[in-house]
Amino acid sequence: MALGTLHGAGRRSAAVAMAAAALLFAGCTKPAANNTQTTAGSAAPAASQSPVAGVTDYLAYTGGTAGAADTSKSPIAIGWVNAQGGTNGIPEATEAAQAAIKYINTELGGIGGHPLTLHTCFIAQAEEEGQKCGQQLVNDKSVSIVVYGAVVVGNQSLAATINGQKPILVGVSGAPADANAKNAFILYGDQTHVLAPWGTYARDVVHAKTAAVVYPSQAGANTAAAAAKKGLQDAGIQVKSVGYATNATDLLGPLTAAGGQTADVVVPMTDATGCINLAKALTQIHSTKPVVSNPLCLSPQVAQGLGGDFPAGWVYGIAQVLPSDPTAPDAVYYVNTSTKYGLKKATTGNPYAALGWDLMLETAKLMNGVGADSITPQAMISALQAFKGPLVMGAPTLSCGKYPDAPAVCNDQTKFYKYLGKGQFQAASDWLQPPK
Repeated sequence: MALGTLHGAGRRSAAVAMAAAALLFAGCTKPAANNTQTTAGSAAPAASQSPVAGVTDYLAYTGGTAGAADTSKSPIAIGWVNAQGGTNGIPEATEAAQAAIKYINTELGGIGGHPLTLHTCFIAQAEEEGQKCGQQLVNDKSVSIVVYGAVVVGNQSLAATINGQKPILVGVSGAPADANAKNAFILYGDQTHVLAPWGTYARDVVHAKTAAVVYPSQAGANTAAAAAKKGLQDAGIQVKSVGYATNATDLLGPLTAAGGQTADVVVPMTDATGCINLAKALTQIHSTKPVVSNPLCLSPQVAQGLGGDFPAGWVYGIAQVLPSDPTAPDAVYYVNTSTKYGLKKATTGNPYAALGWDLMLETAKLMNGVGADSITPQAMISALQAFKGPLVMGAPTLSCGKYPDAPAVCNDQTKFYKYLGKGQFQAASDWLQPPK
């Protein structure tokens, strides 16, 4: 499996805003032919512990009924919005959502016997398209909940148009407007809150006192770096954070300016190209310092740029169980089930695909809890307000409304994985919360 790559300047910016928030990722690569970067981590991995099974029985999880939905019954609709049809399109999220709908209708009895269906609206590239989707779905009487796939533009206008009339279910978010949208629920967390545990990991596992943060000066990366810096500082760690021009290729200067030679931990908050260049800069200074990175450094582009593999010893923070981890029962269950219902195995590791699959199962769980005959926008809002988890391949507990300044955020927990080389990962922590 491979991490889905994003192409083009606009798409890279969107990826930094979302994936660099360490919200989720996947990645398994071809074994390295020659790996030149061997940065060693000082983390004490928790891989020796037995893996937690997570959600490995979708029928029990959703509360469905074994068997197929009754096609003679009226369908129950989910509103679905995704970035699709333009240069920033991420169709993998829709492909996975559709596979999940097919699975739910074939094996989980739909919703109380009613077939489940998607009413879609796609945003190609413009903010005003969010208003169009908002109008479409708020006026669609059969839709009681609106679910975001990978919505990287149009968030603010869409939420303003819906204006809380129907709940908005978001997997991950790099858009600040989402955190305060009325009746919105960001199940896997947003950039600000899931980057805070970088401080917890650096303090409690690495035992760091100092940190070097390096990032490209562009939208998304700036806020990601600021969130990581705050989490580190909240953990009592001294931080030097240095940005660099997006067209820079030699990152030795920024790395040195951030104190990368002497810092106890190096934190890249960059895109795939930056990951390659930073790995090369670390090699130049013969660094053996622990590196704790965002998931964009697991793009296949990084492995290709470094001779065939990712840097061994780097640690990656995510807000979802690693979908490509063969030792994680819930990840294996996801891959096996989703491919059975049409999702290409190469797509299962795409972060947005995994999220699209997960959100459909979580929505089905909420709808079954409400009851097919009682589903209304207000009933779904109430169900989401009471929802405490667990998530599919996500945090075991939720706390929607924990943060008064970001009421839509439901999760602030992150897991960390250490890369051992040749496609092998090892758990480096359990779920960690912000340092304070």
